[in-house]
Amino acid sequence: MPSSPSLYLPVPDGTGNKVEIKHNGSVVIVGANGSGKSRLGAWIEKNTENVIVHRISAQRALDLPEYAVVKSLEQSLNDLLWGNEDSKYASNQYKWNHRWQGKPETFLQNDYGKVLSNLFARSSERDRKHVEETRLKQVYIPIVNSPIDVLVSLWEEILPHRKISLEDGKVSVKDVTHGTEYHGKEMSDGEKVSLYLMGQCLCAPSGSILVIDEPEIHLHTSIMQSLWNKLEEAKPDCLFVYITHDLNFASTRVSTTSIWVKEFDGANKWLWKQVPEVDEFPESLLLELLGNRRTIIFVEGEKGGKDHAIYQSIYRSYNVVPRSGCQSVIESVRALRLNSSFHHINVFGLIDRDYRTDDEIKALSNAHVYCIDVAEIENILLNEETLRLIGANQRLDPDEVVTRATQMAKDLLQKEIERQASLRTYRAIENNLRKIDAKSVGLEAIKASVSNALSALNTDVIYADNLALYNRLATSGTLNEILKYYNNKGLVPNVCSIFELGRNGYEKLVLRMLNSSDRDQIISGLRQDVPSI
Repeated sequence: MPSSPSLYLPVPDGTGNKVEIKHNGSVVIVGANGSGKSRLGAWIEKNTENVIVHRISAQRALDLPEYAVVKSLEQSLNDLLWGNEDSKYASNQYKWNHRWQGKPETFLQNDYGKVLSNLFARSSERDRKHVEETRLKQVYIPIVNSPIDVLVSLWEEILPHRKISLEDGKVSVKDVTHGTEYHGKEMSDGEKVSLYLMGQCLCAPSGSILVIDEPEIHLHTSIMQSLWNKLEEAKPDCLFVYITHDLNFASTRVSTTSIWVKEFDGANKWLWKQVPEVDEFPESLLLELLGNRRTIIFVEGEKGGKDHAIYQSIYRSYNVVPRSGCQSVIESVRALRLNSSFHHINVFGLIDRDYRTDDEIKALSNAHVYCIDVAEIENILLNEETLRLIGANQRLDPDEVVTRATQMAKDLLQKEIERQASLRTYRAIENNLRKIDAKSVGLEAIKASVSNALSALNTDVIYADNLALYNRLATSGTLNEILKYYNNKGLVPNVCSIFELGRNGYEKLVLRMLNSSDRDQIISGLRQDVPSI
């Protein structure tokens, strides 16, 4: 997978020394208004060496020209990056005084025309090279996508109700619903900023650092996450650094490195700290449904957590909303479906299988809440299909990896067969007791209802069946069978030894690969245990 450049921040002691920030391709810098976030972004741009830093200011004008000015690729890129078409001015010092006019934190950047000029220049250069090569070889040569091709494709995925065209130096948009067409100058602010941000990112040179100040401005929550997910996919060798005070936006950046800026002394000292992976952003859950065109899937877990990262990667085109525990998922699905007349959104729920009985799982599915086919979400990372893919990626024998993982799971299960059988039995008893008729009126009716529920229980048989199940799994079960019925959060940490990784190394490896060019392969493995929605 392509690697993105290193990021350095000033040590929070005011000495001017730098410290490297470890990341997986994206970093979120969060903090309150006035905490010095934008000035820290400018510091990154000014003090990063040997890497192009392209900073997209929060102070940006969204004025589209009637037609883009025709320039060469070199001229247009130099003008966009440095503020002058001549390459001899390609330096941070020149950029500071001309592109930013000496006011890098507050200058209103009016470079929409420069973005469009570079997009068209890149298409022209692609076409010129293709014609030249075709004439030389006199055979059909596949045409590679230009940034405009990529942009149009991304636009259609994110804003399917609008069709965009960039041709002959002009931007035009068509309303798919009504068939009306209009110039790009007439786009809404949300459409203008979407095109602007796509263009800025796609024009950035390979291996550069993109610093995006206030990436959420004018973007509706329903498209914000998809836009940045897809731009990160399109530029896998670039580092995305987001600067925001919007914790809702920050929480959408799963598997990212988060930096919390506490304060700035106004000179050269920032007090900041890296948010530990186990921590969550201090925010209340807010569901923004108005204008949301995507199916909602409520899942267990928290925003920015592991569950969220896994589910969002699998259900890429859906709006995945974490709701903490399974009961909150069930209640959220029920509430929205009962009030479906107030919205036009499909709503589903996904929860762990845990120790649920087949009858319970069927009843939940009838209510549009589905169970994944493993005991808990962590187990999805260990199914045989996924293990083989990770094993091959790490240059290990996939069959040996599965064999060792299966034996590891059996050894752990063998030590707690009785406990697992007991928990599964308790679950079956609880499920049967829920069948007590709560509408019974009067003491005798209540007693009769309870008696009927208890008479239908045969605890001896239930426990014996569960004991037999776990005994069989511990002796002859396949890994996938064990993962379906065995609740043990120690399974993933234990498998790390097979890959010679640290305690959380395997989990982090899978999550990194979900943001790489290998993501489709990994997702094909994870999908074995989740329903199609």
